[in-house]
Amino acid sequence: MSLHPNTQSPRVGGPARGWVPAWGVGMAILAAFSIYSAGSITHGFVAYFAAARLLVDGSLGPDAYDDAWFGAYVQQLTASSVREIFTPNPPTMALMAVPIAALDHALARTIWLGVSLTAFGAAVFALAKARHPDGEVPIPQLLLAMLAPAVFSNIRIGQGYLIVFALFAAAVVWLAERRDVRGGAALGAVLGLKLSGIALLIILAAQQRWRAIAAAALVAIALALAVTPFIDAAMWRQHPDVVRAFVQRPSGSVTAYQTTLSLFRRLCVADPEWNPSPAASCEAIAFAIPYALIAAAIVLTAIIAYRSDEPRLAAAAGTVLSLLALPAAAEVHFVLLGIPLLLIATRPWQLAIIAALLIVPLEATAERFTSGWAVLLAYPRLYAAWLLWAACVKDLLRKVSGGA
Repeated sequence: MSLHPNTQSPRVGGPARGWVPAWGVGMAILAAFSIYSAGSITHGFVAYFAAARLLVDGSLGPDAYDDAWFGAYVQQLTASSVREIFTPNPPTMALMAVPIAALDHALARTIWLGVSLTAFGAAVFALAKARHPDGEVPIPQLLLAMLAPAVFSNIRIGQGYLIVFALFAAAVVWLAERRDVRGGAALGAVLGLKLSGIALLIILAAQQRWRAIAAAALVAIALALAVTPFIDAAMWRQHPDVVRAFVQRPSGSVTAYQTTLSLFRRLCVADPEWNPSPAASCEAIAFAIPYALIAAAIVLTAIIAYRSDEPRLAAAAGTVLSLLALPAAAEVHFVLLGIPLLLIATRPWQLAIIAALLIVPLEATAERFTSGWAVLLAYPRLYAAWLLWAACVKDLLRKVSGGA
């Protein structure tokens, strides 16, 4: 993911990289934590490993969407009490761990963490280089992107979002360089494996990046075709219903899901087990308002991106919107916010607010403020995402108006 020559810094002797030592320190810390976490059996990685093992064995079918069945299979596979679900992932998610599916779980997890950390580190490095023309990435922003709790959560449980981060980052960097086929292919991998990135695809349509869209569609379709002969094809027919049912689950209002939808459900929809004390009785708007807000943000960004000739910030904004559009986004998903953090310019007070929202332990907010209007204090990651989207849009508008 190297920069195209016409985007290199004009400074004599090439661009300075005073941030590289800080990047090295961050990588060393993450590597040490990865070694510490490698021997654990946790939820997260086991979902990818179990799905891949089912795929390789020719046993991946609709039963995987039965949480009890899949959880029992995970326990049998790992000889542990750890449970996990496959819902609401598409069948293609199983492809992510296929190369290590035949290995022992412990070895497979170690390799998975090594690949994840390598991909994440390379992606952060490439994004820091791609920051031009805003100059070098400030070290506080670099370290926040690398050492936020979301990064450690991904490593601790072996989740796949460091790899997803790398795919999104590749898409952003290549799209910024106007290498649309490569950028579209990276986005297509995210779409195919995780059904994420639709918002970025819409931004590309607004910018009339048809080659990127075509490449994304081809890769996503290729992944679907690659997996279909080895699964029970009924999974594809069931998947939309599975996703709808998952979104409708009463547990979707828990504050562990740092989403706009979860916030409004928490405020508006009572449930004796999951939300006994909402702030109001407004169930009729609990779903409509979040979808309307996200749709409005996507449309606004698309309009500004159409008027702007700044693909880097448009792609960063599309990445944030792809995260905001997820119906269920927990701590691990917010690693994606490192992408705009590495690309936008912030003032010290803005960075301080965003850092506080990204660093504060969710145990201190999401698990403490659980009833009434106090729930508004339980969504720091969500607010950080909206603030970073606003920062991307502000920078895009500045480019449109020709400001410095």
